[in-house]
Amino acid sequence: MKLWFSQAIGALCFLSVGCSHLSVTKDVLTPDYLLAKGSKQITFLGDNNHPRFSDDGGKLLYSSRQRNSHKGSQIYEMDLVKNKERRITFSDGDAFDAIYISPFEILYSSTTDEIKESPLLNKNFDKEVPPSDLYMSDLYGTQILRLTQQPGYDGQSNFLPHPSKPAILFTSRRGGLTGIYRLDLKNLPVSLISAEKDKEKRFPALTLDTKQVAWVEKNLKTHEESLVLFKLKERIPSVLKSNEGEYRDLFFAPRPPLRLFYSIVRKGEKHSQLEVYDIERQCTQVVFKGNDSLAAPTVSDESTERLAFTRNFQDKKQIYIVTLPSDLGPCLEPPAQATIKE
Repeated sequence: MKLWFSQAIGALCFLSVGCSHLSVTKDVLTPDYLLAKGSKQITFLGDNNHPRFSDDGGKLLYSSRQRNSHKGSQIYEMDLVKNKERRITFSDGDAFDAIYISPFEILYSSTTDEIKESPLLNKNFDKEVPPSDLYMSDLYGTQILRLTQQPGYDGQSNFLPHPSKPAILFTSRRGGLTGIYRLDLKNLPVSLISAEKDKEKRFPALTLDTKQVAWVEKNLKTHEESLVLFKLKERIPSVLKSNEGEYRDLFFAPRPPLRLFYSIVRKGEKHSQLEVYDIERQCTQVVFKGNDSLAAPTVSDESTERLAFTRNFQDKKQIYIVTLPSDLGPCLEPPAQATIKE
């Protein structure tokens, strides 16, 4: 057994196949050994985040910082077949939140131009929502197109494909409000999806049919957080669940059933864990939980689904990949609530 694999198992308390722990919900056991089953560490250098699979599952896109060649965040791509990574962006500022929009193009956020244009205004900025814009680039970082130019934060983007009207849904902080916006890629106008005073809306994720978007909604007065599902055409929101803890990193699995993956620091817990919510069954399941924070889940578009995520160890995040188990155990909801619709 390789040394890194042994260390990972030991650090996450996967001491044996039979090891298990008590879940956040009473009398629900979640087997820890799931993470150890065929898991593979993908990155070893720097501090890495926001993994995204290519459509064919052969490559992985992510951001990385604290490298020998650069301290800020830049975009990398890992060839999972050749086990070889390469750097894509060489921007002056931080580049992050990269996603594939085609086999030849990516979309990402960068602080480069915002900081140059308003150095005094952006001298001391919020690291959670840094001054940034959206950019489109080829996979070599040579052809770059700036898509947004509004002062403030633009990030956490999702690509909405369409034959004639492709668009991007993203989080933006404009005029003191943090909400969800839409960018028309044909003419580049930006329109509001949802933003409210005293509410912060972040981490949008598109459903399989691109007709709905989910996001994390935080009440700035009560600090209570909710997972909200929003019908784009009807503009109707509905709360999926709330007041469980701090949600982040929303991602819908590319294949049915409609499953929303996310990370959460549950009340009373110190570390974030990975969970999935089956919207049709109204069923929440713990995917992985360990002695370190696990975050940024993403699922490949394959018949045998793979899960990529980050593990925070010694103040740095590394990326892991594991085949998604077919059985994640019981729902955290009471049996009466977690009913399967016929």
